[in-house]
Amino acid sequence: MIGRLSLLTAVAVVIATPAFAQPPAGSDEDLPAVQISNAGVEMLKLALPKAEGDGGEATATMSRDMDITGLFQLLDPASFPAQLSSEGLGFSSALWSQVGAQAVIKMKVSGGALEGRLYIVARGDAAVFSRSYRAADVRDAVHLFANDVVKSFTGQPGVFGSRIALAMTGRGPHEIAVVDMDGGRTSVVTKMGSDSLLPAFSPTGSEIAFTSYLRNNPDLYIVSAGGGRARRVSKEPGLNTGAAWAPGGRTLALTMSYEGNSEIYRIDPSDGRVEGRLTNNPAIDSSPCYSPDGAQIAFVSNRQGSPQIFVMSAMGGGAKRVTFQGKYNQTPRWSPRADKPQIAFTGRDERGVFDVFILGELTRLECVARWKAVTSGAGRTMADVAIVRGRSVAIREPAGELLHADGEVRQFATGEVRARVLPRAVEVIFAPPES
Repeated sequence: MIGRLSLLTAVAVVIATPAFAQPPAGSDEDLPAVQISNAGVEMLKLALPKAEGDGGEATATMSRDMDITGLFQLLDPASFPAQLSSEGLGFSSALWSQVGAQAVIKMKVSGGALEGRLYIVARGDAAVFSRSYRAADVRDAVHLFANDVVKSFTGQPGVFGSRIALAMTGRGPHEIAVVDMDGGRTSVVTKMGSDSLLPAFSPTGSEIAFTSYLRNNPDLYIVSAGGGRARRVSKEPGLNTGAAWAPGGRTLALTMSYEGNSEIYRIDPSDGRVEGRLTNNPAIDSSPCYSPDGAQIAFVSNRQGSPQIFVMSAMGGGAKRVTFQGKYNQTPRWSPRADKPQIAFTGRDERGVFDVFILGELTRLECVARWKAVTSGAGRTMADVAIVRGRSVAIREPAGELLHADGEVRQFATGEVRARVLPRAVEVIFAPPES
């Protein structure tokens, strides 16, 4: 239960299959490999010497980014001999192999520019990737480089530069805030002076839809992701909650109850005009989430007893139940990858503990019920989950801590916590990283 509603929010963003980018023909045996198996992952040994011209922020940011991926074992810089620490952007594969490195990241900070190089020890002394980046903040430049490093090894760009929208907890009004996915640069974007909850980034990341009790009714508002005056979009009597943006950003699905029962509707985000009622059932229907192609909506309903995940056409109509294990499943969030249709959700197991699961593989309105546990509850109550490209899972614990856990690269086996992001968070949802 969050605030005065039982509706929780979460999102599954792109879930990628780790696979190395193709090297030059005939050199496959030279590449280190991230081995994926049911037992876990063999992490690549990565060296990160201090960046030239860096006061410490660039190196610390890259180190944190690489650790969060769960792909790399970062070597202790204290083990690097002085000769390696002082070689600048140059590179000696023979020397780096002696400290056990399989890959090395080099950076140079100069004014507003960052030069980044990636070396693979088995490939010799030439950089396999080299690029310059410019950004107003060196952290942003490092995030861009980190995304390219991840893409070099997996074929999919990293998620750094993503932002998390969340509802603050604690005393006083619960405002909507935005924080970098690594926990940096928190900013409160609303000034409602009342409880606000269930934030949802627009597809471009430029706006956030959320529910607020400012006028003693759970109305739906939209605010710029950079902050400012929020505009009230839906003010029908009763619920106006759990908004989900359609991929094109021209439609919002949400739960409304102005006709007497909690049903899912489509509205125009520009003026709140109701475009259609999507469900019509005496049960409670809530938590809609669009599929990546916008053709389907996953949602929660207790129409067959306990809360379960259902899928229906984005235009409404007949719904098909897709979860059959567990007695309390909620917060469905679809992976945006159309070629890998999966849904992340929270479910209560036989111990009465909430854990995070992945449901797949889904085909159009059909399901093969194979679940993968993302986290092992061990007494925790996981209420919200956000997965970014399969490499980072954000969860909200009962105490309100926002955490990062490993994603699909660990086969959702351990749910190992990688980093604490923010001590006060309720709902969490990711915005797309800037390219």
